[in-house]
Amino acid sequence: MRHRLPDYLAAVGVELRRNGTRLVGRCPVHEDGNPSFAVFPNGTSCGCYPCDFSGDVFATAVWLGRASTFPEAVADVAAVLGVYLPDSTAGTATRHATPPQRPAKAPEPPFVLCDGDRAQVDAARLAWADAFDGGNPIVDQIAASLGLDRETLRRAAWGTSGLGLANGWLAYAYPQGLKWRNPDPQAKPRFVWLVGRATAPWRMEWAAKREVGTVYLTEGESDCLALIAAGIEADGTAAAVASPGTSFPQAWAAMYTGKRTVLCFDLDPPGQAAAAKVAALLAGHAASVSIWKGDCQ
Repeated sequence: MRHRLPDYLAAVGVELRRNGTRLVGRCPVHEDGNPSFAVFPNGTSCGCYPCDFSGDVFATAVWLGRASTFPEAVADVAAVLGVYLPDSTAGTATRHATPPQRPAKAPEPPFVLCDGDRAQVDAARLAWADAFDGGNPIVDQIAASLGLDRETLRRAAWGTSGLGLANGWLAYAYPQGLKWRNPDPQAKPRFVWLVGRATAPWRMEWAAKREVGTVYLTEGESDCLALIAAGIEADGTAAAVASPGTSFPQAWAAMYTGKRTVLCFDLDPPGQAAAAKVAALLAGHAASVSIWKGDCQ
C-alpha cells in the first residue's frame, strides 16, 4: 500500500500532474494558489512545504483528517485502495510498520528579504497610500470587488503588514513578502507571492498592541477584511489577523502568548481540521483558544 500513494491521493480527490521526476498539485489542506504539494520521486512519500508536512500514505491519511491513529490510517488506505485486510493486519502493521523517528531539523536562520525585494514591498505600500489619499478610482474598484468600504481598507493598511498596490491591483503587504491578489476571480493561481513569504500572520503587528486582548485568526486575508468591516476592532481591544490559508508553523504560536484567540477558519472539513491543529499548537501559549462554528454570538 505504501507504493500506491499516488493512487490513494487520486482516489481521495487530490489532482496531480507530472513535473519532472515528481507529481505536483495544489495542497488539499491549505489555500494553495501555486501548487506546493508534491509526491516525491521515490513514489512512497509526499509533502507540502507551507504546511510543514511530509510523510507516507498512512501519515497522509492522518494529515487529511481521514484517520486519527495509525491503525485507522491503515484501514482507511486499505478501504480506499480496495485492499483486503485480515482482522489482525492493522495490529501487525502497528507493531512492525511504525514510521521511523526522523532526526530533529536544525533551526532555520530568520528569513530576510534582499534589498531589492524590500524595495518592491515598500513601493507597493507607497503606491497604495498614494492611490488612497489621491482619490484614485482603483481603490473604490478594489473595495467593490471585496464588498467593503474605504474605511475598512484604510484601517487594514496600517503598519508594515497592510495593503499595497502592485501590477495595478491589490496586494497584501507582509513585513517579509508581497502577496498579489489576481483581479480575475476565475484566474489560476488566484494569489501569487511576488516576493518573499509569510513569516508571521498578516496584520500580526496590530494584534501585538498591549491593549488588544482578543485575536481573531482567519483562514486568509479576505476573511480578515470581512471581520474588520463587521466592526470587530471597533473598541480597540480586539484584532483580526490572517494566516495565509491553513498554513500555521509551530513557531508562530508564541506570538499569541497571553491573548484570547478565536479561530475563524472555513467550516468545511479541511478548514475545521486545520483549526483543530492550530488550536493544539496554541495550547500553552494563548490565554484561551476557541474555534468558531458558524454561530453569530
